[in-house]
Amino acid sequence: MLRPVKDILNYKILATDGEIGGVSDLIVDDQELKLRYLVIDTGSWLPGKKVVLSTAWISSVVPQKETVVMNIEKKRIQEAPEYRPDAQFDREYETRLHDYYRFPYYWL
Repeated sequence: MLRPVKDILNYKILATDGEIGGVSDLIVDDQELKLRYLVIDTGSWLPGKKVVLSTAWISSVVPQKETVVMNIEKKRIQEAPEYRPDAQFDREYETRLHDYYRFPYYWL
């Protein structure tokens, strides 16, 4: 079934060990027009913090429950670099992000 990408906004995000927040924004590769990252508002778990998680790190999506399950534990996300929408989101930032989570780069 096809769905508009914007429908994922506000989906709950589950780490391997519990809920971490919800999708507040999407980051699309402007050259390949691919959805690359979900911006996660950590809500009441870590008030005021936003993090970025790659769509490649998704374990599953459960549309009926409006939930995305990530292949990362909460502690890693808690200590992750904070996302700032006003900061530059470039290859250097992506490299630091992928290195932090210890996941391979999609661009190689």
